[in-house]
Amino acid sequence: MDGFKRYAALAAVAAATAAATAQPRWTGIAEAAEDARGTIRISLVEGKEWTHSFRAMLVAKVTNRPQMAFWLEDASGAYVATIFATRRTAVQDWRAGFGEKRELIKRPSSLPVWARKHAERGVEPKSLCGACHGLHKRPKKDATDPALAAMTGATPKSGFSREWILLPGIKPGRYVVRAEINHSKDFNAAYPENAGEGEAGWSGGSMGSGQPSLVYEGTIVIGGEPSAATLERIGHGHPSGASGEVFRGLESLTTALEIVESIRVEFVPGG
Repeated sequence: MDGFKRYAALAAVAAATAAATAQPRWTGIAEAAEDARGTIRISLVEGKEWTHSFRAMLVAKVTNRPQMAFWLEDASGAYVATIFATRRTAVQDWRAGFGEKRELIKRPSSLPVWARKHAERGVEPKSLCGACHGLHKRPKKDATDPALAAMTGATPKSGFSREWILLPGIKPGRYVVRAEINHSKDFNAAYPENAGEGEAGWSGGSMGSGQPSLVYEGTIVIGGEPSAATLERIGHGHPSGASGEVFRGLESLTTALEIVESIRVEFVPGG
């Protein structure tokens, strides 16, 4: 009996020592939950349809460059953050025609997929969302919020490379980078300017987009190593912007397929 008691006592001491020196079980979880650090670089090569000309009010010739947005989704498809969006779409800053009020002009066909995703907000601060949407109904569209000014901008005159610092709240893991690109008044046979509302080719009337937005995507891994992907076309947005759905067929698009030649996305760890 004495031998058994001594064995039990030694076992208890050993168990207590092991418990005291063992690493807490949650240490790995805490480390995995730390925010990722680094930048995402977008490199775009323009196509031969990068610029598009049309007549405004049948008189003035306007040379246009595309509207675009780049954003991050997690592996489940949930919106995470906007990397960049052209200013006109982000704050609804459209050219006003004769008798129009800028604060009342809406172009839902511009980037309908991003617009619906952006509404989910993701990890973006509430102040950024408020600063963006607060300008929609104002005649003056000045972006005074630094975060909004950093996220938005005019369409570059040609191909470009742009870097974006990861926002707090983005964790290491696999992510999908999506891009949506569209021209105004880019009509073709399938999406004619004279299409009536409710018809398959209607894109919002004479100031609509014509051919719908193109959607691209690619997968990167955000973590301790560099990662890169070339974005591929996966479909198009709703012609009139009635939904945020991505439609997979591209057979009805023509010149829109040549707005962009290539888009490459790279994650660079650091910071």
